[in-house]
Amino acid sequence: MATRRVLIALIGLLSACIAAGLASVAALLLFGRWQAPGERLLVVGPAGQLLVLEGAARGRVLAEDASPDLFRYPTLAPGGERAAYISQDGEGFALWSLDLRSGERTELYRSRENPPLYAAWSPDGANISFLSNRSAGGLGVHIVAADGSAESAMLGTSRSSSYFAWQPDGDRILLHLGGSTFEQGRVAAFDLGSSTPVFELADPGLFQAPAWTADGSGFFYVAQPPVSGQPTPDRIESVLTRVGADGTGPRELARERQAAMLFLRSPRSDDIAYTTIGQGGFGGLKLVAAAGGPARTLSLPDEQVPAFFWAPDGERLAYLTLERSSAGEPFRFTWNVVDRAGGQPRQLASFTPSQAFAGLVNFFDAYALSFDLWSGDGRRIVYGASDGVYVLDVASGAAERRADGVLAMWAGRR
Repeated sequence: MATRRVLIALIGLLSACIAAGLASVAALLLFGRWQAPGERLLVVGPAGQLLVLEGAARGRVLAEDASPDLFRYPTLAPGGERAAYISQDGEGFALWSLDLRSGERTELYRSRENPPLYAAWSPDGANISFLSNRSAGGLGVHIVAADGSAESAMLGTSRSSSYFAWQPDGDRILLHLGGSTFEQGRVAAFDLGSSTPVFELADPGLFQAPAWTADGSGFFYVAQPPVSGQPTPDRIESVLTRVGADGTGPRELARERQAAMLFLRSPRSDDIAYTTIGQGGFGGLKLVAAAGGPARTLSLPDEQVPAFFWAPDGERLAYLTLERSSAGEPFRFTWNVVDRAGGQPRQLASFTPSQAFAGLVNFFDAYALSFDLWSGDGRRIVYGASDGVYVLDVASGAAERRADGVLAMWAGRR
């Protein structure tokens, strides 16, 4: 068991590497400033506010009871007209569907004992999946109708981390249960309305969120080859694998030894970008083309990449590098942009992240389901810094402070 705990610790992942700077994040201020016409941002405030910034108008406050806890972030519906958010008050925690135009909201789930966290909309906007912290320990995985027409259904529980991915048509959800453990997790698919898995895979390795292919005919996950005898850290092999939608026909795409693997599929193809984390820290940004072939490294040599985000057209990636800091100083990220085809990356703005943004980075592959940091036209990136919300112009590299707040996302991109 001691060895197994060592292996599990390898995938304590981004949290352990990033958390050192979180305590130094400063408190934030009020909202304001302008937006270019046609832009719309959903901004998370420092004290439970949710605001929409639209055009040249000041931000409209939509809610003032949003939970300030990490990983209880709002999530936007496809089309960006509604958001799901988690409130916190004297009666506990609740999950709401919120209309961004009218401010009308519908309660979908409430619990004091099993509070919700990490929510994501189905691609058709009809349902919302979310997790709950179970009072008895572990996490529950739920699905609820987004219009509040039915009580939430719990697909199951996991003793440790859980991640999900919606099939593009919204008819099936893929779960990675007991994730971030060695030879203890499973990958299972559930049809909507059923709590019986269509299939289960018992060989997931050290990774977080799975992903469907662009057409929903298959999915991607990271497998761990069988290990005979006592498992040791040197036997870890993360095998990026493509599987058919029925869980059969696995095909190896890439392999990384003695490292966990975090990946995202391109929004326009089955290209897969990934980074690794092992005993030496974060690895570089790599790409496996949909057509096959060996993985190509897109980042510069020796760059450590804790997170990355595809542009909407799938032709570029923005990635973060973790900058070294002196003892007692807050850590900093630097934005970089590189073409999918390769070439020299461009280094853009450096910043100290807000605590909320650093939390998002910890699980960027999971939050890709619910956050759009790139604008729909692929010209700007929004992020939360320690002194407010900024928008980064990718062409010029200029970053402009747009609002006080800890986190923001573009509304209406999907």
